[in-house]
Amino acid sequence: MKTLNERIADVSYHLQSLTAPEFSESVQDAVERKDRNLLVKLCKKAKIPAVYLGTVVSVLLSVSPEQKWPGDA
Repeated sequence: MKTLNERIADVSYHLQSLTAPEFSESVQDAVERKDRNLLVKLCKKAKIPAVYLGTVVSVLLSVSPEQKWPGDA
């Protein structure tokens, strides 16, 4: 069984894989449209394991384009 730190690292790795040039524009478009089905298709195309699909898609949909980092005023 994986530890929480290992699972967080795995999710982070899979999120980063979606920043690759072949996925980034499509992912950004899907997030802006809140298109869960397209995000799932893109995750499968990026070969993200099924066990992480729900988590990755949920994280992507929870971040809004207007969201700012702490300290950005």
